[in-house]
Amino acid sequence: MHDFNLKMVKVFIVTAVFSVVLSMIGGISLLKDNYYWKARYFVLQWDYLKTKIEFAKYDSGNIANLFIDKRSQSALATDSSEKAKSIPVLLYHGIIDESDWQSDGVNISLSDFKSQMFALKKEGYQAITLAQFLGFMQEDKYLPEKSILITFDDARHDSYYMADPIFRVLDFKAVMFVITGRSVGEESKKSIFHLSEDELRKMIESGRWEVGSHTQNGHGLEKIDANGVTGHFLSDKVWNDSLGRMETNEEYDQRISRDLAGSKRDLERTLGVSVLGFAYPFGDYGHNTQNYSESKNILAGKVNALFPVAFRQTGESEFPSNYPGKDFRLVKRINVSSDMTKDQLLFLVNAGQEKKLPYEDTFVENHGWLTGWGSSELQNGLLLTRASVSEDSSLTFLNGTYDWTDYQMNATAKLIQGNAFAAAIRYVNGNNYASCDFSIGGVSLSQRVGGQESILAELNKNLPIILNENIPMGIGVVGNKATCYIEGREAVSGLLSPKLNHGGIGFKTWDNTINNSSLLISNLKVNSWP
Repeated sequence: MHDFNLKMVKVFIVTAVFSVVLSMIGGISLLKDNYYWKARYFVLQWDYLKTKIEFAKYDSGNIANLFIDKRSQSALATDSSEKAKSIPVLLYHGIIDESDWQSDGVNISLSDFKSQMFALKKEGYQAITLAQFLGFMQEDKYLPEKSILITFDDARHDSYYMADPIFRVLDFKAVMFVITGRSVGEESKKSIFHLSEDELRKMIESGRWEVGSHTQNGHGLEKIDANGVTGHFLSDKVWNDSLGRMETNEEYDQRISRDLAGSKRDLERTLGVSVLGFAYPFGDYGHNTQNYSESKNILAGKVNALFPVAFRQTGESEFPSNYPGKDFRLVKRINVSSDMTKDQLLFLVNAGQEKKLPYEDTFVENHGWLTGWGSSELQNGLLLTRASVSEDSSLTFLNGTYDWTDYQMNATAKLIQGNAFAAAIRYVNGNNYASCDFSIGGVSLSQRVGGQESILAELNKNLPIILNENIPMGIGVVGNKATCYIEGREAVSGLLSPKLNHGGIGFKTWDNTINNSSLLISNLKVNSWP
């Protein structure tokens, strides 16, 4: 009897151990695909705690700040009487945390990204949502003066997992533009580069992130002729090897339609969200096409029909920020890469705040002068603009003046090299502005609209323009009438295109010879007019 009982005890123990092991195996099997039991999730929590301590030290040098609710501070800032006149949008790709990583001009190091976000927070910036931004652009939503929209392209692991702990600490929000063909579906679970469906869901659930479309399978290079030349999926027609020909207009139209609609459908059905935004891959909205000039108009129509707001990259001769009531179908984004320092980023967003009239500049400190082309810099209380070694002209313009309308600008110009210079008004970008053009042979009022230049009025008379001599000059605009001045006297006037109804100031110089034009500006004053 004793032996029987002992055997029963052994059987019970073996059965119990087996059951426990079986349960553990079953539990592990159930948890292995659970987001909260993955190493990445625990790393996120650890990075959050580290970042919280780092920002407390950065913000005031006091770890006691760990116990301050940053969200309540953001809520108070929303009640600020100063309202945003424009909003900058930042674009990031990957965030790299590798000691041996070399700058590649596309991605950014974790330390640089963190310092940029910390600096923006300390400067009082608030990261807004896509819906808030769209409401602002449609002129039906007011936002605090220091509002900013942060975006990421490609839905990469290294952008989300590096940025999220920082955003959690700072109470920042961001938009992730997803290539759905790489992040939605069973195959996405195998990717070590792009986020999976599960990760996208958890990202959205945090309340810090929202998603937009970056195409379904359109983020890549396609063969666009028989010789193997490659081009962009959206803006070029593709070559069909099996048929030995280029796709037809109708085939292009169908391919693009399927991809754009498919990306929106993937996100909305899979993640249960409403998709507001689309980001053009490579920033190419059809303007860089190699073989199909109509793609720009076709793309715009299809994107606009599906998405309320679309994004591209800012051009070199454009104001970096975005203004309400203007074209939110092609929102500009500042591409922040490893080449941009924290101070350069702060300069762009701070100098983009609206400048009020009257305005005066002594050029001791740069308050927002940007280079359209050529180069520009401050030298001993002077603004210098000059052509580069490969150009015959240069242009510089003042950030934060995009919404100016009626004003008069006066300054002293000194032509160092070249045969002509100009004072620009109603400057919108390098293809849209008016200017008073000064040369020894006379002065003319000209305008550039949609890249087409025309002379509105001119005075063919020898002027007192001598190299290295100071020349008082000016330009004024009220309504659509512009007037040029030299040495305090009116020289010529004319009527501008109705399309040039707002814009800022700038200066330009040129010559017939490459790298042979430079101009110094001093004593700048701008007053409302009349």
